[in-house]
Amino acid sequence: MTEALAFDFAALPAGWPLLLAGAFAAALSLPIAARNVGWLGLIASLYFLFIDGSAPALAPLDGALALAFHLVAAAGLLFAATMPDRTAVACGLIATGAGTAAIAGTSLPSLMIWTEVIAIASALIIMAGGTMEAIRAGLAYLLLQVLAGVLLLIAIVYGAGTETAAVLILIGLGIKAALPPAHGWLIHGYPAATPTGSLFLSAFATKIAILGMVRFLPGTEALVWIGLAMAVGGVIPTLFESNWRRLLAWALVSQLGVMVIGVGLGDEAALAGVRMLAIGHVIYATMLFLVAGVLERAGGTAPRGLLLLTLAATVSIGVPGLAGYGGKAVIGEALIHHGMGWADIVIVVVGAIVFATAGLRPIMDRCRVTGGHTVVGRDTVATLILLAGGVGIGAFGGLLSPHAEAAFHGEPLIIQGVALLAVIVFMTTRLRHLLPQRDNALGFLAVPWPRWVTGAVDLGIPVGNVLVRLGEEFATLLGQGGRFGGRAVLGLARFVTYGGVGDGVLWTVALLTLVLIVSFG
Repeated sequence: MTEALAFDFAALPAGWPLLLAGAFAAALSLPIAARNVGWLGLIASLYFLFIDGSAPALAPLDGALALAFHLVAAAGLLFAATMPDRTAVACGLIATGAGTAAIAGTSLPSLMIWTEVIAIASALIIMAGGTMEAIRAGLAYLLLQVLAGVLLLIAIVYGAGTETAAVLILIGLGIKAALPPAHGWLIHGYPAATPTGSLFLSAFATKIAILGMVRFLPGTEALVWIGLAMAVGGVIPTLFESNWRRLLAWALVSQLGVMVIGVGLGDEAALAGVRMLAIGHVIYATMLFLVAGVLERAGGTAPRGLLLLTLAATVSIGVPGLAGYGGKAVIGEALIHHGMGWADIVIVVVGAIVFATAGLRPIMDRCRVTGGHTVVGRDTVATLILLAGGVGIGAFGGLLSPHAEAAFHGEPLIIQGVALLAVIVFMTTRLRHLLPQRDNALGFLAVPWPRWVTGAVDLGIPVGNVLVRLGEEFATLLGQGGRFGGRAVLGLARFVTYGGVGDGVLWTVALLTLVLIVSFG
């Protein structure tokens, strides 16, 4: 009888407790209950993944990426304690679990399934921003991600190893990794979410796409040049962008470009550098979105303690021994080995600019104490958790990959030190005022929605707008007697347009998640 009741947890996908917790959090009406369920799921996932041993064994770098995802979930739950954002918490937990499952899976079908789960969860996180811009951005995000998933599905049908399948995988993963020109969904989507939502969004979708490229597209030469274009093109708007979260989105595209360069090089050292940078970027980008969220939550007035949190996030971008340095340095050494030393200089300069614009500039211009309140203790704890993870990958990366040692000999350390010193001098003097800032600077570099996308994306919203117009016309034509009917149509339109069905959507996601978990059993 005991044997009949036994259940093999190894049959479930890695990260299943987080998927389950996200499903329950979506079904619970109280934000505090959703967070408590999230903590239970997070602890259970860590136990099954790293202690119990029933989950699939992960390679060191894959295990580190999965752990980084869990650190992001912990930081998100802590940050959300002062932001009653049930949708972001529930869908963030689901995205964390799906990302962990994607890391543990090794096949293209597995990657396709879990990236689609992440896409649905992320689109809901964006739309939970509540504005019309957020709804449009979320629907555009979902449309493009589903399109990418269909391309991956067709590639699976063609079969691995064929030229057609390789092209389809490149396009599908390219969309998911925000390769140009399909990067507008990231630039417009991430800032439109709530601060809690942006924190979760920064970690999962693009990193799993990069991991997919490492597994299925290593050595694709075109990616070197695409990555260079991303790295340079993504960092230029950060010089002029005043919206901190949009600036971070551009910086994210730039650093994804550096990872894509490593995938294009394709040798063992470069691919190790890509994985290291992906882990480090998960950590320091989450820290930056966290401090940006703290500032936004405080109404733009920097609370006491925010300067230290911002400093911790900033040094994590490029200071040797912390999250963001090792992976970029290893990729740079691989570029030198391939006779592209000039490209190494390019990515060093790009990284230094991100260090200046995403970190130093907020320290100089945004984080001066002008209010009477203090940073919430939970935010400090979240930052310290992420900082500890950054020290782990930055200082002890050699335990994860022998290629990490290439980042710590004289030449890369000197080059990085000179680059950081130069931008520190620039940003701490009046020279920084030579770069005028405005909201949505150079936004034309990320076309938000081409017309063919807009027509499809707005499928729900123009229906609402048309109903609104019909309601107004109905009331006008029929006079006072028709006002009730006109207002009824108007109310229905707004219900459809502005997300009155949000709870229904969350319930649907919860049900689909449960079905997915059970089906794997």
